[in-house]
Amino acid sequence: MAQEKIFGRLTVEHPLVEELASGRHPWWSRLVDISRTDRDVSIQVRGTYLNVYCKMGNLLKIYMKGKRVACSVHYKYLVGAHTPEYVESFPTGSDIAVSQKPCNMVSSILDDKYFRIVKQNIAVYAGEEKRIQSRLVEKNKATILDVEVAFTDSEVLADSEDGSTRIDIANLDKSRHCIVFVELKQIFDSRLYSSEMNDQIRKYVRFAKKHEQHLLEAYRNVLKVKRALGVISDGDYLASAVIERVEHKPILAIAGYNQALIDGMKDRIVKGSTALETSNIAGLYFFGTDADLNLKKGTNKEVFL
Repeated sequence: MAQEKIFGRLTVEHPLVEELASGRHPWWSRLVDISRTDRDVSIQVRGTYLNVYCKMGNLLKIYMKGKRVACSVHYKYLVGAHTPEYVESFPTGSDIAVSQKPCNMVSSILDDKYFRIVKQNIAVYAGEEKRIQSRLVEKNKATILDVEVAFTDSEVLADSEDGSTRIDIANLDKSRHCIVFVELKQIFDSRLYSSEMNDQIRKYVRFAKKHEQHLLEAYRNVLKVKRALGVISDGDYLASAVIERVEHKPILAIAGYNQALIDGMKDRIVKGSTALETSNIAGLYFFGTDADLNLKKGTNKEVFL
């Protein structure tokens, strides 16, 4: 029988954390500075590595390769701009040959000029849901613990990006001092109007109940690691925050774009033939441009606890 995977996150004793915290890597300090000033960039802790997100695209994976720190980045983010945009060719015989030289590749990711190119490339590949998720992370950056939390459909939690199911955001609620998971959907997503949404939410509730102790340990480690690496610093809310428990029920956050659309579609979601089971969610938030993810009632925000 295969051993069940345990959900975990890096600890301050991990070689990667010790190496990056040593002060021997100026590039890391610069990357941390960027994450603190650039609203599109965030650094998240995984089981054996770090992820750097830009506009919720996975910009960098940082890990140990033997005794060296290594970074991996998808090549599509490193393709330089080409002017003019269109390549002219002159067909001959049975082919349309392209004689144009290939685009230059980005040669220095953290160089200001090249970093702008990388961000532009990420924006091109980001879908609408990623753009919305990026906006939510930006708005709630002070309390976000994690994004893209992965686990398998069999409810065995994964500590890497290979999990087959993902929870969009893990947030530390300010007033209740607990981890709250947030599932993001667009208002036109067909799953909101079917039993699939209730099935998915029930799975999240089982996941949180079954693994609460592992989740508490993992995210307490996340806070320690982010402090050690400078990702959060003195004065930040998370620098002194205490995680007391895991809220088993998630928040369902629905991007509605404008109030007229929210007003027109809300009843279909809450009262339709496959009505949302509000008994299984901590909150139901509709939002147009951004949303505070803390559990507090407000305009377009209902809390069911």
